[in-house]
Formats: sequence, structure tokens, C-alpha cells
Amino acid sequence: MKAQKGNFCHALQQLKDEHVKLRADMDNFYDIAEEIDFETGHEVVQLFARLHEKMSAFTDKLKAHSRREDEGLFPIMARHLGEHDKTIEVMEFEHEKAEKHLQDFLIEAENRGANIDEIDAQTITVYAVQAYATLTQHFAKEETVLFPMAETILSDDEKKELEKLFQA
Repeated sequence: MKAQKGNFCHALQQLKDEHVKLRADMDNFYDIAEEIDFETGHEVVQLFARLHEKMSAFTDKLKAHSRREDEGLFPIMARHLGEHDKTIEVMEFEHEKAEKHLQDFLIEAENRGANIDEIDAQTITVYAVQAYATLTQHFAKEETVLFPMAETILSDDEKKELEKLFQA
């Protein structure tokens, strides 16, 4: 299966393109997190409400993306890499780490609810910043290491299989 734009097959290019959209969302929520850090008083609580909305929507989009990797790409790659290669294990760990930061944010925000104050909002926002940092590094690693490796080692049939999985 011939590589398309970016020298990746369609399925891998789809994952990379999803990173672009996810990064735009991440930049958006990170900007709000920075504003929360610099503001005071009621403005912080209002910004936090916006951040919570953005983080909820982002988490749903990220879950769909991660599912394609966790259930599609990673198992196929693991068959090629063997038990001594830790590439997929590291990628899965990073998924779990990012998901934990996102869940911690959402759970803490829900627990505080409408009674949230400035200090709680600023404290909980740290989870959003941690998710941003984790995912920024993770996406870079996938794009510079994992996707090129997959393009090289996956057979044409496996690339077609991934493409079908992603369309389902």
C-alpha cells in the first residue's frame, strides 16, 4: 500500500491529522489555563467554567483517537516488535498518564461543582496543564518514532486492516 502525503499510509496519516486537531484544542485549553493562572477573583471561576467545558469535549475526542491506537495500531505493532521491545508499552503508559490527568481534572471539577472558588479552580487547573505537557510530548514521540516505524514494518495488508478498523 503506497504511502500518501507525509509518506504515511492512509491510516497512519489519519492518526497524524487527528493530532493536528487535538493540538489545536490543547492549545485552546492551555491558553485558558494560563489566563486562570494570571487572573484573580471571580474572573478565575468564569474562566474555569470555560476550561471545564473545553476539557470535557477534548476528553471525548481524545478517547476516540486513543481507541484507534490502543485497539488497532498498538496490537499490530506489538506483533512485529516482540516482547523485549518496550515501544508500545511506553505509548500505552503515556495514554494512561494523560487519561489520568484528564480524569483527575474532570472528577475534581465535578466534585467542587458550582461551589468552586478561585483557589480550587487554580489548583484543579494544574491537571489540565499536566495533560497538555504529557500529550505534547507523546504526540511528538508518535510522529517522529512510532508512525515512521509503523510505516516501515507493517505489511500492506496490515495497513489496509488498520484503515478498515478506523472507518468502522
